[in-house]
Amino acid sequence: MPGRRAVITGGAGALALVSLGSRAWYRGVFAGATGPAYAPWDEWRGSDLDGNRRPLRSAILAASPHDTQPWLFAVSGASLVVFADRARHLGTFDPFRREMHLGLGCAIENLVRAAQAFGMAADVQPAVGRLTASPGTQPVLAARIALAARPPWRDPLFDAIPRRHTNRGPYRDESIAPEPLRRLADLGSGPDVRVVLVTDGGARRELGAIIVAATERIVADPEMSLDSVRWIRIGRSEILAHRDGVTIDTSGTSRLMTVVGKMLPDLGAANTDRFWLDATRDVHVATAPVFGMLLVRDRLDMAQAIAAGRAWQRLHLTVTVQGLAAQPLNQPVELIDRNQMLARNDEFGRALAAFAGVRGWEPTFVFRLGYANRAAAPSPRRPLEDVVSLRAL
Repeated sequence: MPGRRAVITGGAGALALVSLGSRAWYRGVFAGATGPAYAPWDEWRGSDLDGNRRPLRSAILAASPHDTQPWLFAVSGASLVVFADRARHLGTFDPFRREMHLGLGCAIENLVRAAQAFGMAADVQPAVGRLTASPGTQPVLAARIALAARPPWRDPLFDAIPRRHTNRGPYRDESIAPEPLRRLADLGSGPDVRVVLVTDGGARRELGAIIVAATERIVADPEMSLDSVRWIRIGRSEILAHRDGVTIDTSGTSRLMTVVGKMLPDLGAANTDRFWLDATRDVHVATAPVFGMLLVRDRLDMAQAIAAGRAWQRLHLTVTVQGLAAQPLNQPVELIDRNQMLARNDEFGRALAAFAGVRGWEPTFVFRLGYANRAAAPSPRRPLEDVVSLRAL
């Protein structure tokens, strides 16, 4: 009998190991950010065979809210047309599609940098208009870009394109020198966009409290909670199916917690929200040596939203070159949009205005900067063929 029990026990153990191994493979526990969903990061340079599509390989590696990748491109001769793919939206997180247009601006900035490296001048003409509440899901024009031949010219920001990733992990307790910060503010600022950086300890605590309060308000809003969690991707099959969204590999957790998170059942909306709130309070805000804001004169002006997105991508590429990390913490502005959509009293706009320090400008983007404890992983990307048409949409 003992022998039989041993055989049964051993068989059960072997079956359990096989089951665990199967789940580990299915969930991509040890694969990390690798595989077909990440191939565009290796193909970002393209080749001469791509013709005028070549800069688009860099464009699709740009930042976007929740990695929604809300862009479509049409190529016709020496013209590129950028469309907002309004079906790829964040719902109540982005009722005016303001953040969507920030992401489009990021893609355009990458495109311009790549075009000049490949011997093309890119003249960008953003669409003129105002962002409205709950628009339709059909694609809409965001910008027209005329390409013209010019001598190739590349800068360090072009080379940083495949290395730029959002870093949601802890940042080191190490300040950033004032002069590089001043240059960053100048680099991001222009006629339509201003950059404000917050380094004072007291001011950082105040702004951090606003970010945490906005996060608490978001996770208490059932609609916002669901609109956020539907862009979370955990397992290998889910990532391969969608090739977008926030993955556990990019969540900023340690390697051990990443493995555990992949092996366990999906957390669900409530637990995911709790994890996000805890990370925002205890990691993102607590370890940030610098907060920043992008200001525009009208956050719902389409062209200004695109300009702000270009400024953010330019800043993120620059800090990548400098060995710094960056992460959006835009919850307060998302609450401003949500409150306006619902005609509710809004305290977040007034609270952020205290940090702006200038009249006639309003925040459209909040972020943090610092030296990261560990490198960030890349996010999944849809292939170029899925977002490019050779005719007008």
